[in-house]
Amino acid sequence: MSNNANQSTKKYIVRNEQGEEFLLPKYAAIFRILMDDKDTIRDVLNSLLQLDHDHEIVDLEYEFEKPIDIFMPENDPARLDVWVHTKDNRYLNIEMQNKVHSFFFDRMQLYNSYLTLRGKYEFNRSPYFQGLSEEDRKYRYYELPETVSIWLCNDSILRSKDIYKDVWSTYSEYEVKSGSALPISRKNRYIVVDLPNFLRLRKGVKTREDFWLRLISRGPLQVPETEDPIFVNARERLRVSRMKPELLKALEANMFDHHENEALEAEAFLKGAEKERKKNDVLTSKRADFLRSQNVPDRVIAAMLALK
Repeated sequence: MSNNANQSTKKYIVRNEQGEEFLLPKYAAIFRILMDDKDTIRDVLNSLLQLDHDHEIVDLEYEFEKPIDIFMPENDPARLDVWVHTKDNRYLNIEMQNKVHSFFFDRMQLYNSYLTLRGKYEFNRSPYFQGLSEEDRKYRYYELPETVSIWLCNDSILRSKDIYKDVWSTYSEYEVKSGSALPISRKNRYIVVDLPNFLRLRKGVKTREDFWLRLISRGPLQVPETEDPIFVNARERLRVSRMKPELLKALEANMFDHHENEALEAEAFLKGAEKERKKNDVLTSKRADFLRSQNVPDRVIAAMLALK
């Protein structure tokens, strides 16, 4: 792998020593280009979920930018980066995130809720469910399929610095306090990957998961050369020279998530307003203390400060 890659004038493109340019898949639009291949998605999922041979994903369907149109404004729905439906009725969503903001966990729950609802909708129409007897379908009315919400975060998200991946599920508060907690159900869970922690904790590339996470977070120049066809094809999809100019132009126009940017802008505004409020509260307190030192009654101080 090259350690002397030159950065292009565009921050989502890197250039190797031979002048070849590649896209960085940490950006959502480019991430979708990387993932636009069944073998890649299957290998990434089997690696991240650490599935053994008996439980690994064999076949799947996928869709990019699946709109969340349930209770969302019809003219501006949020969209799932990669929606995956496996042959054995597992439903997964893979999100590429570069910024963590105040409502990030709310967003995770919103997307996971959509994943669960959409998964249930598809599950009830699957050959498996439709092949059941009418009595079994009634009995399994509330049966949910397995759903996994995967978040690849280029901003630190995990509280512990000793891990780079965590699994979040629903637990009993009592069992957590008693130290004997197990997930109430494994059917719905989050896989959260802290890519800054990964880069700090995992040096080199020893596993398939290492390869994918390093490729996603650092780009194609930071992974070793390989003859593995899945890895070779994935890296080739990121080569700039294979793309038409109009595709690159469209890609640039959709590079950044405007919902995420709006949330960050609102967060900055609110933090600024809160800082100003605290500053004013300190000045008001000092004025009140001074007036009290001059023996001004509290009711008069309150009236004076109310006129500021």
